[in-house]
Amino acid sequence: MSRFRYITVLDFESGQVHLYDFDEMTMPDAEEVVSELHNLDYVQYMVHEYLPKLETKDLSFVADVIAENEALWLENEE
Repeated sequence: MSRFRYITVLDFESGQVHLYDFDEMTMPDAEEVVSELHNLDYVQYMVHEYLPKLETKDLSFVADVIAENEALWLENEE
């Protein structure tokens, strides 16, 4: 099973943060994925295993739902 499941991109050109699903077994490398969607001169990105933890009052409901889903995923994986 792939260790990395997500790509998070900080896009300084648009001022937004993007989260993409990523499967290193079936997709090209992460840089190629990011370069198809963003200008590499204006982004930083990382690949990671777990969904990011969101800590903001504006997204508290979304963060709770993500945390619950990730907890279920972790329980099912064991």
